[in-house]
Amino acid sequence: MKNIIIGLFVLYSLPGIAQGDFSDSPKLPNKPGAHYIKPLLQVINSGNRDEIKAFIQKNYEPGFRDRHPMVAHVNHLWRMHANEGKLVYQGVRRYKKPSPKNEMVVILKAKRTELWQAITLKVTTKKPYKITRVRLSPARPSVKPEPLTMQQALTELKGYVKRMANRNVFSGSVLLAKGDKVLYKAAYGLASKRFNVPNNVQTKFNMGSMNKMFTATAIMQLVQKGKLSLTDKLSKFADESWLPKKITNKIEIRHLLTHTSGLGSYFNPSFMKNSKNNYRALVDYKPLIKGEKLRFEPGTSWGYSNTGMFMLGVVIEKISGQTYFDYIRQYVYKPAGMVNTDSYEMDQPIPNLAIGYEPNYKNETGWKNNIYQHVLKGGPAGGGFSTVKDLYRFALALTNYKLLSKQMTEQLYTPKPKLNSPRYGYGFSVRGSATERIVGHGGGFLGISANLDIHLAEGYVVAVMSNYGTGARPIERKIQELLKRVKDRQ
Repeated sequence: MKNIIIGLFVLYSLPGIAQGDFSDSPKLPNKPGAHYIKPLLQVINSGNRDEIKAFIQKNYEPGFRDRHPMVAHVNHLWRMHANEGKLVYQGVRRYKKPSPKNEMVVILKAKRTELWQAITLKVTTKKPYKITRVRLSPARPSVKPEPLTMQQALTELKGYVKRMANRNVFSGSVLLAKGDKVLYKAAYGLASKRFNVPNNVQTKFNMGSMNKMFTATAIMQLVQKGKLSLTDKLSKFADESWLPKKITNKIEIRHLLTHTSGLGSYFNPSFMKNSKNNYRALVDYKPLIKGEKLRFEPGTSWGYSNTGMFMLGVVIEKISGQTYFDYIRQYVYKPAGMVNTDSYEMDQPIPNLAIGYEPNYKNETGWKNNIYQHVLKGGPAGGGFSTVKDLYRFALALTNYKLLSKQMTEQLYTPKPKLNSPRYGYGFSVRGSATERIVGHGGGFLGISANLDIHLAEGYVVAVMSNYGTGARPIERKIQELLKRVKDRQ
C-alpha cells in the first residue's frame, strides 16, 4: 500500500487532554471496531481508489455496503483525502456522556486544510464487528487555542487564505466586515482554468441554495403588503398542472418557507438526463414537479426541499404578475444595491463570471467543469450568481430593515420549532444561542460552494464564495474559529 504514514499511529504515553465536556486520549479504546482505525486512516491517506474499494468490500457490513453503489462509497472516502489531504491521528475523543459501545469518535488533524476533523466510526453490535458508518465532520481542537486581538486574527486569516489558495484548496473570494467597515477582502484562483482568467472580488460566483434567502425575503414582502398570508394554502396559487390539489390543499406558505412541506427535489433523474436548455422559465419545470409525492404530512417533520422553495417562486409570480426574476431584481436586488447579482443564463457571455470545477481523477488536468451538470439558469431554490460585495450589501440592507420591517425581518431568521424547524427560519439557517444568533445560508453543488454568515449581535458579516465544490468550507470554518478566539479575549 502506497503512502502509508510511518508513525501515523504512534501511541504516545501522554495522558488524555481535556477541554470542557470531552477528553482526548491517543490510546486506542477497548471497544468493538477499534482495530479498524489504523487501516481505515491508511487507506484514506493512500488516495488509491482500488485500495479503498478493497477495504470497503472486506470490512463494511453487507447491508450498509449494498445500500449505495460501490462508487459512492469509494468517492466518500477518496474525497476525504482529496479535500483534506493527509489525516493525522490525534486520539479518540471521550465525552462526559458516553457514546454507544459500538461507536467511537476519532480525532484528526488535516494536513492540507490545517483543520481539526473527526471521523465517527460505527460497527455492528455483534462479531465480526463490520463497519456501518464512516462520517467525517468538524471537530474542536484537543486544547483550547489562545485568544487573539482582531489584528492578530486578520493577520492569521490573510496567511491562511493564501496558503489554501497555493495548495489549490480554495479558489474564490472572501469578505469579512463588521457593521459598515470591511475588515478583510481577497480573491484567489482562476475564474476560468481554460483561459487562465484570475478571480477578483467582483467575480460572480454561483450561490447554490443561497437564492432561498432572496425568495423568502420576497415572500415576506408580500405578506407585509397584505397580499399573502403565511397560512394560505399552496392550492390558492398553483393549479393542478403543478401538483394535485390533494397535496397543495395540505401545504401552507410557512411550510414551504421552513422545509416542512413534505415535498422533495426536482433535481431528479428526469432533470439529470434531459437537456438543461429545457429549463429557463419557472413554467418549464412543471414536468419535473408534477409527479412529486409527499414524504411526510406538512408541518410534521423537516426535510430539505428544493421543490418547496421553487413553488414559492410560483406564488410570487401569481401574486405580482411579474416573472420571479423581475420581481427579485426590483424588490430585493435593487433596494439592496446588489448590482452584480442575478440568475444569469449560462449560454450567454456574462462578464467576470466564474466557471465551477471539481477534482477529477480520470483526466490529465485533474479537474472537470460543471457546465453540463448544473442548471442553465438559476431560480427560486438556487443557482443564481453573486459577489461577496453584493452579499455584504444584502446583509446590510436586511439588518438595517431596508427590505422588510423589523418585525418581518425577525420572522425570517427566527427558528420555527412548532413547525418542526428548530434550526431554520423562513429561508434562513439559524445557529447559536438566542442572544448570539448567526443567520444566513450556504450553497453547494459540484463546482459550487458559498456561504453567508450574519452575526446579529456582534455585527460581523462573513461572505465566502468559491468555484470549487468544497472550497468555501475551510475558509468559512477558519473565520468562525478566529472570531471565537477574538471574542474569548474580550
